[in-house]
Amino acid sequence: MSGARSDVVSVVMIFRDAVEFFDDAIRSVLAQDHPVELLLCDDGSGPASTAIARDWAALEPHRVRYLEHPGHGHRGMSATRNLGIRAARGDLVAFLDADDVWLPGHVAHEVALLEEHPEAGLVCGQAMEWHSWRPGATGDEWTPLPWPPGSVVPAPRMLTATLRRGAYRTPTCSLLVRRRLLEQVGGAADEFPGMFEDQALLAELHTAAPAVVSGTRTALYRRHAGSTTARSVQDGTYHPWTPNPSMETYLRWLEDRLANSPAGDDPELRTALEAALMPYRREPHDRSSPVEALTAGVLRVVRGARRRARDLGPVRMGTLRRLEPLSRQFGYDRGLPVDRHYVEQFLTENAHLISGQVLEVGDRAYTRRFGGDRVTRSDVLNIRAGHPDTTLVGDLADGEGLPSEAFDCIVLTQTLHLVHDLPAAIRTLHRMLRPGGSVLATFPGISPVSADEWAATWHWALTTVSAGRLFGDVFGTQSIEVGHHGNVLTSAAFLYGMAAHELRAHELAAIDPQFPMLITVRAFRPVTAAPGPVSPTG
Repeated sequence: MSGARSDVVSVVMIFRDAVEFFDDAIRSVLAQDHPVELLLCDDGSGPASTAIARDWAALEPHRVRYLEHPGHGHRGMSATRNLGIRAARGDLVAFLDADDVWLPGHVAHEVALLEEHPEAGLVCGQAMEWHSWRPGATGDEWTPLPWPPGSVVPAPRMLTATLRRGAYRTPTCSLLVRRRLLEQVGGAADEFPGMFEDQALLAELHTAAPAVVSGTRTALYRRHAGSTTARSVQDGTYHPWTPNPSMETYLRWLEDRLANSPAGDDPELRTALEAALMPYRREPHDRSSPVEALTAGVLRVVRGARRRARDLGPVRMGTLRRLEPLSRQFGYDRGLPVDRHYVEQFLTENAHLISGQVLEVGDRAYTRRFGGDRVTRSDVLNIRAGHPDTTLVGDLADGEGLPSEAFDCIVLTQTLHLVHDLPAAIRTLHRMLRPGGSVLATFPGISPVSADEWAATWHWALTTVSAGRLFGDVFGTQSIEVGHHGNVLTSAAFLYGMAAHELRAHELAAIDPQFPMLITVRAFRPVTAAPGPVSPTG
């Protein structure tokens, strides 16, 4: 690593037979307005890809280098990434896969952010799940941020948030890392030649140094059938939402690593990892893999569907053929209501945000349960005095008497549908947050109406579209994340008043956008001004 330059970012691009999108990726790096060196790291490609890389190195010898394993060998993604890391000359290292793209200004913004935060070892940000590169395709979506842009997240909290959120992962193409930190952790883990090699590297980084969160939207993660992730889904070794061999291998590797690391003593990280491993804690006599179990379940469903197709008689509703619900108290008298199961799942995934000075509406039960020792002050807002926990009395719609920039987190579950002037209430929430603060809000989607005192003020049921528009108009669309939970079965069960324990885990886990039983919103007030929206075409 002789000849290091503090002003240059070393961009490591690993590739294997990446002809189709290779030129686009290379051009997007060389178009950056910050000095870069591009390291094209060949993992034993065929002649076409290798020729493209060698041609670029010959055309741009001062900015592009071609690297390969001895004998033009195929060593896997981690070993090939390490090939580039070892050759890097810049003090900062970024990664871009050979099918992804950066928009102009990406590198300069991330470098400036890391320079503003010398205590951070890396920048983590967002990427677009990019489908619209194909004419007529839709579905582009930005990956979520676990913290507001500009936040500096101490180790190992970023890893804890990743484990809690399950499908959340820091996109590699949004990463910028100090080279000395990569040296400290030993680079990428050679145990991962394919899937999860990026997450294994991130786990090492997130346990070793703080990360600063970027809100820029300049990294495009191209979704296509030939990607490593898509091929792994097709061959059954990976699925983002169900237990699978690739995830199990990564989690068990992480368990072993943390057993010998100071980060493993962090109680929240241990709890999050154990929860992630729970689906894989099989009894010794159970030798079936998660994929085998999933396949068996699918076959049972198919066989059942075939039997039902042969018998197209009337639906047997059994005890549900009734005009009275099983419960008129949302299922509380039978156990935990189905909507509250989803509310608590949402708060579990975002528990890391419930910290500092926290405001909750109604009482402080969720603040205590999910915030714990991270909470330095707990306030409770009610529209009327009288509740023993109440510290603030006021109406979110007019905001009179409610403080400005006072809270790091506002927990607002199943409340805003009771406020007639929703836009005014959301403006009040934004005003009450400190920069860097967040709102965790949930709303009824498909729901019974209350039969108690709140029936007179139950004004709304929302959709993801209306929730996104309401919060986006105030916080900005880049600072919100809208989700939904539920399916036709859980919605029907909730309407009847069944409790969550009366449904099976896979039934609760299924998400059908046509039946949004519960709507969730994470809204951030950024630490710094968020960059303006950028389109893939510039």
